[in-house]
Amino acid sequence: MTGKHANIPDFSDLTCTNLMIRLKMLLKKTPPGVPVACYVRRGQRDTIEVPFARSGYEVKVQKADAHRYRVSLTKKETEMDL
Repeated sequence: MTGKHANIPDFSDLTCTNLMIRLKMLLKKTPPGVPVACYVRRGQRDTIEVPFARSGYEVKVQKADAHRYRVSLTKKETEMDL
């Protein structure tokens, strides 16, 4: 990858369980309002989209190619964060 996509990790080789652990670790270190992005497979996308949307994250999914998706997770700011 080149340009602005060079720093986005590709987690498509991880199991869904390992992907969820990795994302939770990254999100814990990231301040509210700052997105965490990665590339995933179709099955992984389905696994993370609903749980994160239900737990206070804005989830954006963009199709990157035939079998990969770029997922961006942003923790929604609450009144306590402001």
